[in-house]
Amino acid sequence: MIIRIQLRRRKNGARFVHPMDPMPRTAILAPGFQETKLSRVFPAGWNEAADRFQPTSIAGPPGQLRRLAREGVRPQHSVVAFSYDGQEGLTASDRELFWKTFGVPVFEQLLSASNELIAMECDAHEGLHLVGDFQGLKAGISTCPCGNPAPRMAGPRRIEELAELLA
Repeated sequence: MIIRIQLRRRKNGARFVHPMDPMPRTAILAPGFQETKLSRVFPAGWNEAADRFQPTSIAGPPGQLRRLAREGVRPQHSVVAFSYDGQEGLTASDRELFWKTFGVPVFEQLLSASNELIAMECDAHEGLHLVGDFQGLKAGISTCPCGNPAPRMAGPRRIEELAELLA
């Protein structure tokens, strides 16, 4: 009789969901995410190790992305901007700066304090689609013309405001 034991490495942190499938090679410039074959976490931000990883996509808070824009880092595929509760999210001027500087699509994601994905930007850039089961929503969240059936937040909302809608 042969007994096989498979050891699994415990994964700490939240799962990163890239808005495009398949996910490109992504540098995540924020702590608290799981690493995968195609994504690496650089909790202190962009550094030599991130540069050696040669990502084609970069994900992080707007402050980190602004710094990269000033330093001349250029992803080839996309940029994902994280918005957190209680902090300023992606502004119109950020979006314009990132588009002009990086020249790649910019997607916003709304995350909880523990980096769990709450909403992600629509493919048509018409707002943020909620992720998960939100069947009991009150008025205030609209459906999207892009065809995604998930409820969409058409304007910027803080997590507390979202919680009120779900109550």
